[in-house]
Amino acid sequence: MKKFHIALIALFLAVIILPAAFVFAGEDRTFSDNENRMLQTAPKLTFDSILDGSFQNKITDYISDQFPARDTWTQLGSQVKKLAGFKDIGGAYLGSDGYYMEKITPDKVDETNLRRNIGLVSDFVQSCGVKTTMLLVPATGTVMSDKLPAHAQMYDAEKLYNTVKSAMPDVSFPDLYTALSEAKTQQQVYYRTDHHWTWYGAHTAYKALLPDGKYAASPELFSDSFLGTTYSKTLDPAAKCDGVYISPVSDNLRVTADGKEISLYDMSAAGEKDKYKVFLGGNYGETTITGGCNNGKTLLIIKDSFANSLVPFLTADYENIIMLDLRYYMGSAKQLAADKGADEILFVCEMSSFANDKNMVKLGF
Repeated sequence: MKKFHIALIALFLAVIILPAAFVFAGEDRTFSDNENRMLQTAPKLTFDSILDGSFQNKITDYISDQFPARDTWTQLGSQVKKLAGFKDIGGAYLGSDGYYMEKITPDKVDETNLRRNIGLVSDFVQSCGVKTTMLLVPATGTVMSDKLPAHAQMYDAEKLYNTVKSAMPDVSFPDLYTALSEAKTQQQVYYRTDHHWTWYGAHTAYKALLPDGKYAASPELFSDSFLGTTYSKTLDPAAKCDGVYISPVSDNLRVTADGKEISLYDMSAAGEKDKYKVFLGGNYGETTITGGCNNGKTLLIIKDSFANSLVPFLTADYENIIMLDLRYYMGSAKQLAADKGADEILFVCEMSSFANDKNMVKLGF
C-alpha cells in the first residue's frame, strides 16, 4: 500500500511539474492565431515587479499562455463543459443557431471610466469645433439577445447609449441598437463566431449614419471559412464557418497606414486564421484613405476595429478620410484635426469598449 501511495504522489507531481518544466524550457510563442492576441512571454524579474505584484500576475499569465498543447486542452475542456450542459465557456456564451457571443456582463462596464471618457470626448469636440457624430456599436449579445442561453447576462445597450447621448447634446448619435435590431430580421448583422458585425451589419450602420450616402455597390464574397474570436474562446469543432464579404471600391483609392502604403483590402488574409484582417490588414495608429470621390470633404475617425469594415462605404462620401486608433496613435488628435482641416469627426467604437477605454485621455494631448 505504501508503494502505491508513493507512486500516486509521484504521478501527481509529474502532472504538475512536467508541463511547467516544458513551459520554461521551450521557446516562447508570441502570438496565438486561434485567439488573435499576443501571448504573455517570460516576464522580467525585478525587485519592483515583485513589490507591486506585476511579476506574480504575469508569471501566472505566462504559464497559462505557454502551457504545452494549450489549444488542444482548451478544446478538450470546452467539449467536457459542453457535454455537461455549460452555456458559458471561456468568456463566450453558446447561443442558439450557432452563435458564440462574447460575455460582457453589466459589472464589466466601468461606470467611473465611462464618465471620464464622456468628459474627454466632450472637451475634444468643443476644442475642434466641427460636426461630430458617435456610432456606439452594441455588442452581439445585446442585439441578438434572442440567441442567448437562458439567464445569460449582458450589459444594457439601450441604457448605456442613452447615458452617453444625454451627456453630449452637441454630438449626433445614430441609434444603432434599433437599426441593427430591425435589420437582423432581414439578414445576418453579426458573425456567429466573431464579435464584429457582418457586411450587412456594417452597411446598416452606414445607412443609419448617412441615409443619403452614395455607396451603392453590391458585396463580394471574400471567404466562406471564417472562424473568429468568439469561436477561439471555445475551439468548438461543431462551429459553423461564417462568410466574409467585402465592398467594391474605387480603383483610385490611395491608402497609407502609419506612413506605409497599403491596400484597403489585404487579400492575403484568405490564408490566415483571422479573415477579418482583410479589412486594411489590421489596426494602425494612423490610416489615411484618399481618392474615393472628389468632393473635397475630410472626415476624421476615432475608431476601434469595427470601423475597419465600415470605412469602405464612407469612401464614396468623403474624399479624404483619416482614421486614428488611440491604442496605437501617439500624436495629438486635436492638432491633426486642425492640420488636416477635418470637416467632420466620427467616433466608431463598441459600447463597452468605449466605457472601459483608457486611451481616450490622448484626446487631451
